[in-house]
Amino acid sequence: MSNEQTRGEAVAVLRIDGAAGPTAGAPAVAIVGDHPYREAPTWTAPSLGKRALRPARGIELVALVACAAITDLALWSDAGWGTGGLGLALLVLGFPAALLFAARKVHRSRRLAAVAALLGLAALRCAVDPTPLSLLAGFGLVFAFTITLRGRGVFLPEMGRSLLSALNLGPRVQAVFAGVGLQLHRRGLLRAPLAPVLVPLALVAFFAAVFGLANPVVGRLFGAAWAALDVVAVARAGVWVLGALLGAALLRPSLVLRSEGEAAAHAGEASVTSLAVARNALVGLNLLFLAYNVLDAAYLWAGAPPPGVTTQIYSHQGAAWLTVALVALTLVVGVMFRGALDRDPRAGLARTLAYAWLGQGLLLALGTYRRIAMHIAFSGLSDKRIVGLLGTSLVVAGLVLVGQKLRRQRNLGWLVRRQLDAFAVVAVLYAVAPTHLISARVNVARVAAGEERPLLLLVSQARHAESALALLPLLDHPDLQVRQSVAALLLSERHALDDDVDRMTTWNERSLAAPRVLARLHAESPRLAVAVDLTSDEASQHLIDRATAAGVE
Repeated sequence: MSNEQTRGEAVAVLRIDGAAGPTAGAPAVAIVGDHPYREAPTWTAPSLGKRALRPARGIELVALVACAAITDLALWSDAGWGTGGLGLALLVLGFPAALLFAARKVHRSRRLAAVAALLGLAALRCAVDPTPLSLLAGFGLVFAFTITLRGRGVFLPEMGRSLLSALNLGPRVQAVFAGVGLQLHRRGLLRAPLAPVLVPLALVAFFAAVFGLANPVVGRLFGAAWAALDVVAVARAGVWVLGALLGAALLRPSLVLRSEGEAAAHAGEASVTSLAVARNALVGLNLLFLAYNVLDAAYLWAGAPPPGVTTQIYSHQGAAWLTVALVALTLVVGVMFRGALDRDPRAGLARTLAYAWLGQGLLLALGTYRRIAMHIAFSGLSDKRIVGLLGTSLVVAGLVLVGQKLRRQRNLGWLVRRQLDAFAVVAVLYAVAPTHLISARVNVARVAAGEERPLLLLVSQARHAESALALLPLLDHPDLQVRQSVAALLLSERHALDDDVDRMTTWNERSLAAPRVLARLHAESPRLAVAVDLTSDEASQHLIDRATAAGVE
């Protein structure tokens, strides 16, 4: 064989694939002399997948236009931006309806039905009397609905990751433009590419702007053109663009599913040490909880705090620290039984002790309820005390979920997802529930029965449209100072509502509660006249003094 032939064979290009042998299209390897080298691979930017980059379908473009129109109806009034209860309710309900209309496939499930029900409650709260919390809950539920619509078994951790991926609007906007171009081309309206037109226009506009900054004469021409421009129309166009961008972000969310199962792993046998630690710890903890529950029962069920401790301190500190203990209990059991102890037959005693500890945790939770009930019985119901009741209920749900984890042999991820679900449900229920109204009715009934300590809480409850009308029965209270103080507080709220309703010039700025409450307060003008010249600050101080004299804490 000649040297030329050998050299010719040496420079032959071989196609190889590192995983499966020779494959067409694999990176090329060239051998030059005795030194092979590999061509540099071509770098490609990561994408969100073929689904995110596929041109938008006609029905999706219709949904985007609907989202833009809904945003305009909800947020725009004759005077510009205008947000109110009815407009926000339309926004919270309209986006899911448009996205449901354009969905390629709907995954029906109980989770989707639950999210839809909570979404309806949030929209109703926004329509009646919107609050920042109800609006935040509504927007969060809109995204949860769009994610749940497309996949089963999606929990809050996966929703959070999907939300982060949805913030990358570039591929989605690209899909929208590609879809528009495709629809125009199919209808014969687009026969040539747009680049030969759009790129030159963009370049001319850029250099014209530079010349306007460089030369005052050109700058004045641009200023005159801007002054002649309808700024309101431009702002309204911005509202449409905002709605379309929100729709694009929600129309094709990148669904991030969990990568692991939820059944406890077969981890073999537990070690002797782990078995001993679990048994010894759970025996000691059960004895400690039993001793504390017995000690606390003497005061809790008697309805009186220990000597030298006020009801407020006994309730607040006890509820707070016992909640910490219950949360720590769920964490300890969840972490302790996340491995071999879940399945090892030798860990039967440890699992039995864990169930017993969970039962004692439920007794501790009942004691926390009792503490809060004692405080309510002493000085009335408030929004913060409702938060305490909901928080304790959330901890109880966590204890039940830990028991379910042990019984069904699930892993720690299963427990975390369900507890986050429970937290989300409780948070939404608090955001939409009329907590001020509930508190006011309880306190008014007690004041009407002759108690004075709840007068302190009425000061803040008179300042909410939600609960103001609940105070009207106190205008017939036998004590003149109470009648005058309540009337002065309601007159102050009426003035504030007058200003709010005057600003509601369009339908989307209105809410259902404010006009109704205002009309009722105006109808009660003869009875409110008992306030004479008493200011709201003076009335508040009178009620605070009366409650303090009665021993409020």
